[in-house]
Amino acid sequence: MTLILKENFAAPMSGMPILCFLHLPRTGGTTINRMLKYTFGDRAFFHADLVAEHGGEAGLATALANDNGIYRRAMLVTGHYGVAHPLLKFAPRPVAIAAIIRQPLERIVSLYDYIRGTPDHPEHAALSLLTLNQALDAVPEFAVHCRDAQLRTLFNATDRHGITAALQRYPYLLGRMEALDVFAQRLLAFFGLTLGGALPRLNERPVLAGVAPARSQADYATALTRLDHLNQAELEFFARLPPIFATMPRPAMAQARAS
Repeated sequence: MTLILKENFAAPMSGMPILCFLHLPRTGGTTINRMLKYTFGDRAFFHADLVAEHGGEAGLATALANDNGIYRRAMLVTGHYGVAHPLLKFAPRPVAIAAIIRQPLERIVSLYDYIRGTPDHPEHAALSLLTLNQALDAVPEFAVHCRDAQLRTLFNATDRHGITAALQRYPYLLGRMEALDVFAQRLLAFFGLTLGGALPRLNERPVLAGVAPARSQADYATALTRLDHLNQAELEFFARLPPIFATMPRPAMAQARAS
């Protein structure tokens, strides 16, 4: 990737916020992750790598509780984890949260189609035999992504009070998926960097011969009706969300870097 101005970053200062990019599946997060990895190198920590290094989530939680040295070189931590994760709970420096959000039903349908087109995905075998409507009942590991999952990941809540409490606790930068490039620019601006052009789109849905998309299934309309009911809180939140939403006009990251 040649679109980003890459710099050699000094070790993070003691009060410098840790940026937590919460990667919600099928929202363009792989594109953002590639940008962050290219730009920040070994200052970008990935949740999956930390889990593997410490032998699982339990081992990582223990390590975080006993030794916050994990964060010593970190400028950001990215991956499929949520706001209630020990990565935030035990962070020794202030935390700022960023994420891309997608229209809830579109995201779930895209996730279903993506898993069915990805043979090495853990839920592929189960979903390859089921319609989307059937999968909502038969595959708990998939169904958990189908009930206000973006809100639960970002705020550990689905009600207005809980969401407001999270927004008051951390600075947030949220973007709608259709504003991915604008979001990327705002994300880099935290560190005083500039996006040099349009980002390449990565991790598009694979297509396997004989695997029809959800929209072609006979009970697709039934699935959408159920998903609409299961995601009322998230649909209402998304409808009010502007293309870019920040709880602070310019989070303190750039200021900490310059001071």
